[in-house]
Amino acid sequence: MRSRWHWGWIPFSAVAFAVACGSSGDDAPIGSSSGGGPASGGAGSSSKAGTGGGSGATGGGSVGGSSTGGTGGTQGTAAGAAGAGAEPGEMQECATSTQAARLTPANLLFLIDKSGSMNCNPPEGDAALNERCAYKPIQEDMSKPSKWEVASTALASALDTLAGQSNIRAGLTLFPIEDACGVSADPAVEIDKLDSGQRTAIASELDGVSPAGETPIAGATILSYQHLSDLIRNRKLAGNTFVVLLTDGAETCKESELEKLVTTDVPNARLFNIRTFVIGAPGSEQARSLLSRIAWEGGTAAKSSCNHDSDPPDQGDCHFDMTTSENFAKDLNAALEAISRTKVLACEFDVPTNQDGRGVNLDEVNVTFKPGKGDAETIGFDDTAASCDKADGWMYSDDRTKILLCGEVCDRVQADPQGEVRIALGCPTIRIVR
Repeated sequence: MRSRWHWGWIPFSAVAFAVACGSSGDDAPIGSSSGGGPASGGAGSSSKAGTGGGSGATGGGSVGGSSTGGTGGTQGTAAGAAGAGAEPGEMQECATSTQAARLTPANLLFLIDKSGSMNCNPPEGDAALNERCAYKPIQEDMSKPSKWEVASTALASALDTLAGQSNIRAGLTLFPIEDACGVSADPAVEIDKLDSGQRTAIASELDGVSPAGETPIAGATILSYQHLSDLIRNRKLAGNTFVVLLTDGAETCKESELEKLVTTDVPNARLFNIRTFVIGAPGSEQARSLLSRIAWEGGTAAKSSCNHDSDPPDQGDCHFDMTTSENFAKDLNAALEAISRTKVLACEFDVPTNQDGRGVNLDEVNVTFKPGKGDAETIGFDDTAASCDKADGWMYSDDRTKILLCGEVCDRVQADPQGEVRIALGCPTIRIVR
């Protein structure tokens, strides 16, 4: 039986959260290093010219300007690196272990609006068509796809992209269900490894949809958080978890719950490492503020300077806003591609444990990347930037349990399914020097 309006979800205590997110086994706490970040090793060895790039700076210990496919070298490696060690092969002399990097698991719950207005053709800039859809939600031009057909096709394409990543689990929740404002905590397709069977299950569910009903954004989102947090507390989900909300309208069922949703439920979900992407399809013009605030509080804002004010309701740009799109299919595909390629899905790796069970000295961790075609290169640790968005190498996550590939390095790793990222323990960390 599907549970429905269930407004009793409240913040779990700090103790419950610690239990839910505590680690065991392979996820055991990592031994910390002294100081704030990996320190440079001793005097750097002379740098070497990288394939297709310039030579590294004097004193650099990493591959200088390394690249694949004829592209220029990364800023970080071209600048050289400080510390002991140089080429991946030379690192074998001091490394206590070298192992394939393990991508952090990522769970995505697609929360998709199938209200009656999804029957309409995308307005593609036609304000009159968009206005008519509000009171007459029909597919006026049968020769052109409806918003639902565009959305389901784009989602299928995104799932095909995600299916190529070994760490991805995905599920699907649709709203409303059963009646005009019905919602459920139970997904239409439960989150599971995104293999061919799961991909088929989601596709079948999407194919069977006939859009109808109202737009219960608050209820559907809150119950999705409840379901995901229960899975996390029961250790059925690990890693990073995301809700991907797509809607073409404003709340029409429980407007009284919207402020609680934004100020309480979305932030509480963040305590369980549940972040929320938001896509506003054509028709959501009067919900821009709401959707922008959800994206902001959900940790996926487009930029730090985006507008997430509560008023006026038709302004806000922290989310993926498709309301002025003149090519909904193209823009929606681009948005889902951006979500599929977000760094936390494909460029975040767990700091490994030592094979002998000892803690890891975080001053003695190095990362290498071997492309599908070409020689392996050492990726420099970049602590010269305030965040991964501005770095070009690798960094630790804030809690220092993850390794984040940043900038052009992440782009190349994502673009090379045959490439391999490896992590070596025991050698002084090679740092980028600018």
